[in-house]
Amino acid sequence: MTTADDADVLIPLRTRRLHTVRVAGWLGTEHFSDPDAFADTTLYRVLDTPRGELAGLTPAGEQAAQVELAAVCRQVDATGRTRIRELLNAFERADGQMKNLITGFQRDRTAERAGTLIALHGEVAETLEDIGAAFPLWDGYPARLRTAVRRITDGELDYVASPLLDSFHTVWHLLHRDMRLVLESW
Repeated sequence: MTTADDADVLIPLRTRRLHTVRVAGWLGTEHFSDPDAFADTTLYRVLDTPRGELAGLTPAGEQAAQVELAAVCRQVDATGRTRIRELLNAFERADGQMKNLITGFQRDRTAERAGTLIALHGEVAETLEDIGAAFPLWDGYPARLRTAVRRITDGELDYVASPLLDSFHTVWHLLHRDMRLVLESW
């Protein structure tokens, strides 16, 4: 067995792709460079929308994603599981504050309000980095959140909470869902 942040936790590309779509619910096909990524119609359904093609899981895809995530989670030992629970607790302590900041921003869409979210990110950045290192499926979240913060700092206020972008709120929500799905797999 390995600890959660051990490089020995192996995740096949198929598992990563299934898990990513499971976490997102629906995901633009442009997120994946492989044009045949969603060709398996037993696992994926693809819809043409005004925003482009969106991929979601079929019931069989949902089941495959769940089974493959459980296989990845079995590679994490008790110490790694304890660490992941601790990180989820730390994340959830900041979650209520983040939601309040987003609500405030949606009522008063100003750079000053967005600045409060940037300040929160500064307070939890170390925890977010630790989360990214704790489980291989989470390794991309810290960078995505940093990118959203940079875009907000540059004045692109849509990166606070737009559901159509990799906004701070969107990525935060996906990370929270992702962490919960992993804990449910144990």
